[in-house]
Amino acid sequence: MQVTRSEDGKTIILSFLEGSGISGSIALDESQLSQLITSLGLAHASLIEMRPPAPIAGARFTPVYTTNWALQIDALTEGSMLAFQHPAYGPVGIVFAPQDVEQIIRGLQKQRTMIRSNPDDASKPS
Repeated sequence: MQVTRSEDGKTIILSFLEGSGISGSIALDESQLSQLITSLGLAHASLIEMRPPAPIAGARFTPVYTTNWALQIDALTEGSMLAFQHPAYGPVGIVFAPQDVEQIIRGLQKQRTMIRSNPDDASKPS
């Protein structure tokens, strides 16, 4: 499918590609697009649920620099859940087991000791 933004910027147009055997397009507003992204994400998760997670080394990703986020205790694992609003995928959460939390704390403490040439640099992406 080809994905384009409408001229008025209020919808996204999904169009079938030439040679797909299907013609036509559908316009989705922000809410409908978010629903589709969530549904596709859940469908993908169900396809890979029996596989171990793919290695992260060398994986491509898009960092999020500005978002709303929350940290809370995960009662099931006694770990911590970090949830944030991803601009492309919507709300995303990850649960860190207690041993992961310790590793993250050590990493953040190490990051705090970094010497910066300009104090304002600490708020900018590296």
